[in-house]
Amino acid sequence: MNWLVRTVKSLYAEMLKFGAVGAVGVVADISTSNVLWKYTDLSEWVAAAIGTTVATITAYIGNRYWTFRNRPDDDRRREMLLFALISAVGMAIEVGSVYVSSHYLGMHGALANNVAKFGFGLPVAGIFRFWTCHVFVFPEIKADGREVSIPAQRVGATTGE
Repeated sequence: MNWLVRTVKSLYAEMLKFGAVGAVGVVADISTSNVLWKYTDLSEWVAAAIGTTVATITAYIGNRYWTFRNRPDDDRRREMLLFALISAVGMAIEVGSVYVSSHYLGMHGALANNVAKFGFGLPVAGIFRFWTCHVFVFPEIKADGREVSIPAQRVGATTGE
């Protein structure tokens, strides 16, 4: 438990920024998804995927140029590819939630879609995205030039554990 407290304290500012960027992305996602659900004949999960795509582009820009702006950007192609792959997994979690809700639980309509995507899928995908972005997409660099691969290494390095 001590490790968890130290880790959260060391990542607090980064988590807040990531959350703020995520909130802007969620607004873009909710707006896009709901407009598509209401005014198009697209299936629930296709509209959800388009909404998530809009949010992903918003999130990349916000995270690269604000949350992780101090991280090296020497290999932008690698960074964008990893961000896209991680976002695709996050999208699968979110869209999969809508798909399961609609096809297996028989829940249809805007409320059911919003609960499935934003009440369940988004929080699970958000945790996954934060951890993977922090560790793999925008890795920290130690003074000696090596990447810090997981938060525990950073905490252990500063506490002598």
